Amino acid sequence: MQTLTSSKKDLNLLILKSNIKTRKDVEQVNQIFSQMKYIQRWSVDLDDWEHVLKVESSIFSCENIAVILEKFGYQCSELNH
Repeated sequence: MQTLTSSKKDLNLLILKSNIKTRKDVEQVNQIFSQMKYIQRWSVDLDDWEHVLKVESSIFSCENIAVILEKFGYQCSELNH
C-alpha cells in the first residue's frame, strides 16, 4: 500500500483569473474546496478586476480547478503572468 504525503515544498501555487465576485461566491467555493483534502490553502482577490484565485495543491492543476468549479457555475482559467 502506498501512502500519499505532501510537504510544503511539494505544493504547487496555481494562479487563475475567475468570475468569483462576491462574498457569497467565496462562501460557496469554500464549501467546495473544504471537502478536497489536496487543496491546502486558497484565496481570491475580490478587489482585483480579474478576481485572482490562488490555490495551493499537491496534485491539482489549473485545468483541474477549472473543471471542478465549472460544475458549480464558476469560470476560471490559468492566469499567464
